[in-house]
Amino acid sequence: MKFFRRPLAYIVFSSEYLIGVSTYGDHSSFDIYKYKRIRDKLISEKLIKAKNILYPKPCSYMDIKKVHLPAYIRKIQDPIYVNSALKVEINSMWDNTVLEYYRAVCGGTILAARQVLKLGKPVFNLGGGFHHAQPDKAEGFCLLNDVAIAVKILTSKGYIKKTLIIDLDYHQGNGNTLIFKDNPDVFTFSIHADHWVTLESESNQDILIPSDITDAEYLELVKDRLESILLKFTPDIIFFIAGSDPYIEDALADMQISRETMLKRNMYVLSRAISGKIPIVILPGGGYGEKSWEIYYDFISASLNKKSYDENK
Repeated sequence: MKFFRRPLAYIVFSSEYLIGVSTYGDHSSFDIYKYKRIRDKLISEKLIKAKNILYPKPCSYMDIKKVHLPAYIRKIQDPIYVNSALKVEINSMWDNTVLEYYRAVCGGTILAARQVLKLGKPVFNLGGGFHHAQPDKAEGFCLLNDVAIAVKILTSKGYIKKTLIIDLDYHQGNGNTLIFKDNPDVFTFSIHADHWVTLESESNQDILIPSDITDAEYLELVKDRLESILLKFTPDIIFFIAGSDPYIEDALADMQISRETMLKRNMYVLSRAISGKIPIVILPGGGYGEKSWEIYYDFISASLNKKSYDENK
């Protein structure tokens, strides 16, 4: 395939994404190497070159303080607390590599958000979408809320005013909904089969769906609700948490969405952002098991391939 000099999208990745997250219990099916597999296959298929991958720095504690409370920040520097909160294995009581993993991925989302405004192309972070993390606690394998931190940074610097968070993970994006419930300039839109919390807000659309929803019903719902939101809310940027766990072969979730429909869903959201000239940052969110990486790879691959993009949008 012909390589485009200026890629149709950019990738954010760091080797630090691979450190310190050995899970057990409910999270034992999370494969931290899937994002490396995606990067390696994109390069081997000549869809992207190494020079077009963006390499982030870990987010600073000043960045983290924009969302998380000081008492909580002190807690997450204790590996024993992290072990208990996230069910991750630690090498010793002084081992902070798990925190460093989250700082690295959070830094990737911040970089993606900054670069999408600069480059004018979609940017995929090969990690992130930690949508359960709240100002004062970790939840659901989410220690730092990378999206909320990135939104706060861009807003504080005056780069953007209005943000749309599209969350199509199997699980509700309850952390973002809570953080931005009183902010009319951030619209949180979540379609999910697993409901964590109910919060009423004019700038929130929270849709609980049955796990046995069909491909056609699911895709139509995504399209219909997104169109209605974009008619009344005009964002300066979109953060899309493209969770792969609605996929029928996900190891933990119980939805029945096909691989083909997952790609159609993702490409529809991307095409709406592009047609509306809205910068879009894309994050993988949840996804479990040995086949999970294929869903996010399909999405990035199609986004980098003009013919595939036209077929799937």
